[in-house]
Formats: sequence, C-alpha cells, structure tokens
Amino acid sequence: MQTITPEFLDSCPQRDGFRQRGSEMTRVEVFVDAAFAFAVTLLVISFDAIPQTFAEMVIAIKMIPAFVTAVAQLVWIWYTHTLWCQRYGLDDGPTVWLSALLLTVVLIYIYPMRVLLEGLFMWISGGFFPSSFELTSLDELRFMFVFLSIVFTAVCGVFMAMYGYAYRRSDELLLNTHERNWTSKIIWEWAGCGGIALACALLAMLLPERLVPWCGFTYALIGVWMPLVESRYRNKLSQGAPDD
Repeated sequence: MQTITPEFLDSCPQRDGFRQRGSEMTRVEVFVDAAFAFAVTLLVISFDAIPQTFAEMVIAIKMIPAFVTAVAQLVWIWYTHTLWCQRYGLDDGPTVWLSALLLTVVLIYIYPMRVLLEGLFMWISGGFFPSSFELTSLDELRFMFVFLSIVFTAVCGVFMAMYGYAYRRSDELLLNTHERNWTSKIIWEWAGCGGIALACALLAMLLPERLVPWCGFTYALIGVWMPLVESRYRNKLSQGAPDD
C-alpha cells in the first residue's frame, strides 16, 4: 500500500466527501471482481441446462424474478467491497485474507439464497413462479432459514471486520472526521443486518411449523434499519466534509 501523506490525499479524487485512496484497482480487487462475476454465472436462470422446449423456456422465464433478486443481493455485497477498496486503498495481508473469507462465505451463500428466493416467489404467487428445488417438509424449510441466516450473518461479520480494520488504521490512513464517521456508520449498518439475520434464524428455530414460512420477512427490517442508521449519522457526516 502506498504511504498516505497529505500530498497524496490532495491528489486523490473525492466521492461524497471521501478521499478515494484506492482509485487505482489492486490485484486483490481485480480478483474479487472476477470471483463475483463467476458467482453471478452460478445463478443462471436455469439450474440444470439451457431450455430445449417452449415449455422449459416459459419455466425459465418465470424464474427471472428470483434470479434478478439474487443478483441484486450479490451486487450489493460486491459494491460494498468495492467502496471499501476505493476509499481506503488497503492491499496488505489482512486485506487479502478478509477478501478471501468474504468470497468463501458468498459462494456458500448464493445457492441457499437462490433456493429460498424461488420458494418465496412460488409461495407469494400461489405457484405461478416455479421453484427448481423441492422441500418436502416445513422442518426442511426451517433448516434452510437457519442455515442461510447464519451464512448471511457471516457475510455481515466479514464486512464489520473489514471496516473495523480500516477504522483502527484511521491515523495511518489520515481519515478525517467525515471519513471516520462514515466508516463507523457502515460498521453499524452491517451489525444491524447481522442481528436481523440472527433474529430470523432464532424465529425459524422457535416458531411453530405453520409460522416458519413467515420468518423470511424478518429481512424486511433491513429496509428500516438502514435509514435509521443514516438518520442517526446525518449530522455527524456533515462534519469534516468534504475537507477537514
């Protein structure tokens, strides 16, 4: 990593008041981008093969909503990592290990996520949108919710570790007040997402079978948590932006 000096920071482009210390892509970032692109190919519209008949094509088309939603989640995770690389420019040993850990967890996460998204769209559409994966009991669905929630919690934990690592190096990175507050905000956002995922896992384990399908709606709380954190940090983020 290039030594951070005031002169170097003056040459860094700014985005939303945050100096982009990693404006040039590192080999770690290139590798992560390629791995995420590969992960998207694992979420092809049809799990088994290219449709060979009109009926198979219709089924594949009906799986598009689950496919698009799954890709959107991957893009969210990828973009968070991209912002981290651009804003801190870290490419040391911990960066490599944390990035590798993130990729490992994401590759474990994508198939259960796709399966449950297909099941969700099938359930809310009354069977209009099909699922390529069959669950034979609510106990199996309970297991899927618990497993997916634990893996997503791991994703959140890795991001907390990455942004926490950058925050601990605030002095070395010459983070100003705005940048420190932004980093703290991201840590809290992912902490809340992890807590919501754990709550989903807990509900899946404790609720009676007839209520298990509703556990997934716990994740809707992310749409409440994110604006709450943003609101909490709005005044703090005005400090030190764009220059301090």
